[in-house]
Amino acid sequence: MKDTHERPSSTMLSALPNAARQRILNVSLGWILVAALEALAYTVLAVNIVQQGSPLWVFISTAAAVLVTVFVNSAGYLTGVKLAGDLYSALGHALARTKLSWFNIDQRAHIARMAGQGIPGFMSIPAHQLQSFLHAPLLPLCLILGIGYVCGFVTALVAGTLLALSLVAQFLSQRALKQADAKRHQTEDQTTAATLEFVDHLELLRSAAGPVGAVERIEQRWQAQEKALIKTNLASALAIFVSTLASVLPIAGIACFMIFTGETNALTILAAIVLTGRACAPLIELASAGLGINDLKASLENFKKTLYAPRLAEPSQPKPFPKNHILHVQAVNHGPVLKNVNAMIPHGNRVQIVGPSGCGKSTLLELLMRFDDPESGKITLNDVALGDIPYEELATHIAYVPQEPIVFTGTLAENIRLGNPNATDQEVETAARQASLAAVIERTEEGIHQSVGQQGAALSGGERQRVTIARALLKEAPILILDEATSALDVTTEEAVVKTLKSLDATVIFVTHRDATHWQPDLTIDLTP
Repeated sequence: MKDTHERPSSTMLSALPNAARQRILNVSLGWILVAALEALAYTVLAVNIVQQGSPLWVFISTAAAVLVTVFVNSAGYLTGVKLAGDLYSALGHALARTKLSWFNIDQRAHIARMAGQGIPGFMSIPAHQLQSFLHAPLLPLCLILGIGYVCGFVTALVAGTLLALSLVAQFLSQRALKQADAKRHQTEDQTTAATLEFVDHLELLRSAAGPVGAVERIEQRWQAQEKALIKTNLASALAIFVSTLASVLPIAGIACFMIFTGETNALTILAAIVLTGRACAPLIELASAGLGINDLKASLENFKKTLYAPRLAEPSQPKPFPKNHILHVQAVNHGPVLKNVNAMIPHGNRVQIVGPSGCGKSTLLELLMRFDDPESGKITLNDVALGDIPYEELATHIAYVPQEPIVFTGTLAENIRLGNPNATDQEVETAARQASLAAVIERTEEGIHQSVGQQGAALSGGERQRVTIARALLKEAPILILDEATSALDVTTEEAVVKTLKSLDATVIFVTHRDATHWQPDLTIDLTP
């Protein structure tokens, strides 16, 4: 088998799909052009100030810069939307083939943050981040060239030095502001937690310390927050003061330099001030971008880790799913629970997997569906290893009913039709009735098109379980795997569902903690240690 999983390269944007990188490259070139045209427009303005020439070229250069800026900015927003679509698509395709053993609690939380915050945050890269990383530094550099053209090389060198000093001061002040803001958020979070604790346990605090004593503890937290916020505000005020001085430094410095060096042409001094002032404007944005680049890099690295999570290898020489199969489990070992499991399951058998809680019943079911590969041993269908069958084809031949029924927001038909997207309404209703959902169908005039509520909230636990069974029945797969699929059903309903399952021309592998007599299993796999 070959691993079709591409490995990440070392560049920061390597996590992004090729189409997304190309879009970002196009917008990047746009922002470079914007910086050049804007600097040209200001340089033309400065030349006209000094020479008192016609404003025609000022108007033409300014109009060109404005039009290109509007176009690139709009393209950036549109690219951001497309970028989010690219990333969601890439994430979905990656997760669809990721080993299920990788999805622990931490990884699930990470994916939720990535989908809810990370990817939407990436939408700002083309419109805002690229402007900060490209337009903000290039514009001052181009304007320094303009100063050199209008006022001379020495003046341009002095202006560049002053701008560099201003950028350093802006960076330090923005870092201090960020640190102060982080401390403020930390203090607010601690106070919020303490307030929630106070509200949640108000009865206990009142009964133990009385109305006055109950608030003493939270008042101490509030006083601590007040002192912390005073320190934070002082630090913020100092940082803002430094930032303001840094903004004024290049303009005042270039004016003083030209006066002290004997420049008597007021128009030349004004032109230098105009160019230097515009060059100063993006420095705060550039300093903030420099501080935020690590956060952006970390977000992209997190996305890349998710994109390149461990996947199931695809076969180099794929083989078709065998008909009238014999499922053979040979010396399978996996994780801390499954040890040397062996079984031979002919097509059409009903197989019960038994054993105490934690013995690996669900793990074995997952291996049979190739949610993961065994650490050792193998599982075959007519001597064809599961790993030699394309995963897409294998998935179409196995139906699965999990222990916890999964019902999505939508209609009854939409949930059942997940088992076979091409099924007709009649086929959906037939599967629903086979799963003992007749009473639910007849509950409203909408029948199978009735809403099941938010994630199935309109259905009982047993009804949700029967929806997942109907979904599996509609798939008509030759292998049906059920993990405690009838645990929420009453005995009569369970027997009716089991009768339907027994009539299928399929291999049925199930786990149940109830009496399995009415299942009439042909084979039992005992995982008791």
